[in-house]
Amino acid sequence: MPFRALVADEEDLTTLVEAFDAAWIEVNRSTPIAPPYRAAAQNRLGEIIVAMWRADSDVLLIERAVAEFNTQSSVPPPGPQTI
Repeated sequence: MPFRALVADEEDLTTLVEAFDAAWIEVNRSTPIAPPYRAAAQNRLGEIIVAMWRADSDVLLIERAVAEFNTQSSVPPPGPQTI
């Protein structure tokens, strides 16, 4: 989880975790991220969410974080499925 070193109260941490979970679902809905790239992508999404929250805790975290992630994304799409 990308929020291990974050110092925040319980309410803010809950908000961040819920925003991360929802944003991660949305990111993977549009372009699934292949397993070798998931940890790096999750860390980057977490960094985006924390940076936005620090700049303005009232910002619409999910929508803005997904948009920012997609703008910055250089994660290769999943390869062909093998059966």
